[in-house]
Amino acid sequence: MTDRSDPLVERVARLEREVGALRALLARTYEKVEGWPRRLDEIRSRPEYEDAFAGSPLVSVRIGTYRGGETLCHRALASVRRQTYPNWEAVVVGDGCEDDTAEQVEALGDDRIRFFNRPVNGPYPEAPELRWMVAGTHAFNDAVARTRGRWIAPLDQDDEWDDDHVAVLLAAAQRARAEVVYGQMRVLVEDGPETWFGAWPPQLGDFGFQAALYHADLKEFRYDVNAALVDEPGDWNLARRMWEAGVRFHFVPRPVGTYYLGPDGRNRATWEQRAAERGALPQPPAPVRAEGVEPSKGFSARRPKSASVQVRGCPRGSASDRE
Repeated sequence: MTDRSDPLVERVARLEREVGALRALLARTYEKVEGWPRRLDEIRSRPEYEDAFAGSPLVSVRIGTYRGGETLCHRALASVRRQTYPNWEAVVVGDGCEDDTAEQVEALGDDRIRFFNRPVNGPYPEAPELRWMVAGTHAFNDAVARTRGRWIAPLDQDDEWDDDHVAVLLAAAQRARAEVVYGQMRVLVEDGPETWFGAWPPQLGDFGFQAALYHADLKEFRYDVNAALVDEPGDWNLARRMWEAGVRFHFVPRPVGTYYLGPDGRNRATWEQRAAERGALPQPPAPVRAEGVEPSKGFSARRPKSASVQVRGCPRGSASDRE
């Protein structure tokens, strides 16, 4: 029985690899219609493109939310309001919220924060795993479309930033002339261990837009609900498309925020395994102010090659389906 099953196992493995390769090929054929990287040249030639790399430009915080008003206000937005960098706005879009999220945001009394609610949730795939990959897509895109800043800083409704998140990443972006700059995130597993993600080069499982800041002219790159069809979480799918198009990435090897995972969160076993292998991040340096920031020297790529996809336990955009 064993001798007959071994060739079958090998054949199944080979078919799985071939299906994966076909998915990747189809994704890139589909994405080529968007015209990248040719459109990057046009973006970089715009007069306003350079405004992002000088002075203290407006930074737009992008948040999508669904069924989590209290955590949104008391964790995510609270961390935004603590930022040492003062020139920011926050655009929060509800993905068909039916609770009192709008009232809770309004109660903050902060006119730098604008809330909009979509009339419906989704649509998203019905299968739970596929929904998890791309939930939040429409709210994220609607929020980005409403931003007015020269930089976009994504954040999930149940995560939080270190107080100098924007200051550190903006200084690094301006210094390196990067179009996407990102750092590391602590991962706190409720009733479990602490670990982290964020490494160079960006790859599945070690990149999350919660830890990133990107040039506002890249808003033409949109989250794609079809990412689930190629077995990619929406957050990574967007980063991968930017990376392969030639967007300039820069990595700052220090923590800039905290990613929370509930006791029943997806991929909990993956994060626990990572905690056993990596442990926790060391304590960050003291928070820095917006002026005179000297960010850690990082790693950059101007015309990057395609990143490898290795780790399945990827942080992703929507907080609403994390627990």
